[in-house]
Amino acid sequence: MKNVVLIPLLASAALLGCQDANQSDTQGKASIESQKQLAAWAGEYEGTTPCMGCLSRCDDCPGMAVTLALHEDQTYTLTRESLSGHNEVETLKGKLRFKDESKQRIELINVATRNLLYVDLDEKVLEIREDQSGKSYQMQSDFLLGKLS
Repeated sequence: MKNVVLIPLLASAALLGCQDANQSDTQGKASIESQKQLAAWAGEYEGTTPCMGCLSRCDDCPGMAVTLALHEDQTYTLTRESLSGHNEVETLKGKLRFKDESKQRIELINVATRNLLYVDLDEKVLEIREDQSGKSYQMQSDFLLGKLS
């Protein structure tokens, strides 16, 4: 009789142990997926934007070449080069912070102008936003940086 009682208890314990292991595996996989999603914004982006004094492209000004590397440790390297040759190449490094929980709005700390970005993971672009308001520039397409593969 005792064996009859012990066998179901052992079987139940084994089943519960399996469920705990399956649940742990599921949680581990969800955590890995979450980490991959969180770092989806990381990478190197580049593009040509209007020069620092302009709100859109000018016919007589070639603009600026911009390269921005966003690192998973929440730091960045920003390089801006005037294509007209009037200014020195500017390289800035520092930390970034997210302005929302979805990690789509980024602020580059210690960058005085054009420091607000919007991440579009579907299109694989960064949009540079207006400094104070964070709104899109009127000529939004002039302020996009494409993600390099």
